[in-house]
Amino acid sequence: MIAELPVCAKGSTPLREMDVSELKNGLPLIIGGLLGSALGLPALPFYTIGVLAPIFAEEFGWSFRTIFGGLSLLAGSVLVVGPLFATFIDSFGARLVAAVSLIGLGLSYMTLAASNGSIERYYFSWTAIAIFGLGATPVVFTRVINGAFRERRGLALGIVLSGAGLFAFLVKPLAFLLIGAVGWRVTVLVVGALPIVFACPATLWGFARLRGKDDGAEPVSPDPSDGMTVREAFGSRYFWLLAIVFVPMSLAVAAPLPNIENILRSLRMTPGDVVQLASLVGIAAVAGRLIGGVLVDRFWAPAVGTVILTMGAAACLIFSLEDVSFPLAFVAIILLGLTSGIEFETMIATCSGVSRRRRF
Repeated sequence: MIAELPVCAKGSTPLREMDVSELKNGLPLIIGGLLGSALGLPALPFYTIGVLAPIFAEEFGWSFRTIFGGLSLLAGSVLVVGPLFATFIDSFGARLVAAVSLIGLGLSYMTLAASNGSIERYYFSWTAIAIFGLGATPVVFTRVINGAFRERRGLALGIVLSGAGLFAFLVKPLAFLLIGAVGWRVTVLVVGALPIVFACPATLWGFARLRGKDDGAEPVSPDPSDGMTVREAFGSRYFWLLAIVFVPMSLAVAAPLPNIENILRSLRMTPGDVVQLASLVGIAAVAGRLIGGVLVDRFWAPAVGTVILTMGAAACLIFSLEDVSFPLAFVAIILLGLTSGIEFETMIATCSGVSRRRRF
């Protein structure tokens, strides 16, 4: 599934040096992808809606079902408009599409600050977030990494995908602090400015060499002959098998994360404990991404995913208990964060392995 490590011929560059050289040459790509995944879609709205939800419920009288309906609208928009953005990336390149989308995502997110109790306006903001942010999803950044790295593809993917976890770890306490100091509307504007101020310039800089080749490195654009055409993918039983597996898996892992603050409140945790525990999801996800990157470089990705998903199931079981102490909630948060971190890593590794070799 994962590209086999080449055996060095006599007198050739040692494999360890090749790995270091590959990571060094691809560092701008990693940095650009890291910030892009941290401040792109779905991380930006996904890890902040849980902080804003109680405020919206109190100020506008909305139910949590209504508030989190924005995430459902986001997912639906991705399914409908996603293929169009794939065409844009093929035509204009990942660098331009990602940079423009990061700006569009930030501006669209800022429109949430204008919420006035109109659910139509609220859902319009979510639709704009989905449509204009679609070019800044992890799929865009992992596509670049998949094409740029060979020996250390898993580790590079792990670093790039850890951006969302870092964002979750930092933004939750930052949002709580800003809301208390300047109010929720200014907080939304500040968060919305992050992809424009930080991620867009980093992407433009990091992906600047996508059309060329690094000295002595692999081409940084994927070789079309390595993958499948759209017709081949839809005609492959592996495509449908992966879809059947990954759709419910993603729902099971993603559903608790934006609701984690409400879950912890329902367990009668103090506000301080909620902030601490909710932030731990992010750092655990970072650890999961990095660990997952190492594991899928060395082991069969579906087996790694099976073990990790068991940890996520244990976390959900703990949260379902009647009485959950702080230490037990801590363990559940760590397990859930690790699962969310490794889940996407194994998904990308499995899909790219099937695409390149057309078999498991």
